[in-house]
Amino acid sequence: MAIVIEELEVQAQQQPAPAPAASGDAQANGGAIDEGELRAALAREAWRADRLAAD
Repeated sequence: MAIVIEELEVQAQQQPAPAPAASGDAQANGGAIDEGELRAALAREAWRADRLAAD
């Protein structure tokens, strides 16, 4: 039985920065969702999903 050992190149990806803390804007707007905060959360989740898929 032949054994093949391959070199793997590992690259670290930086996690997206967390969204700035909300200063009560969502509560002041009647619970409206801050689009920038939502985009940041989606970027973090996409990064996590990519990292899980890479592992």
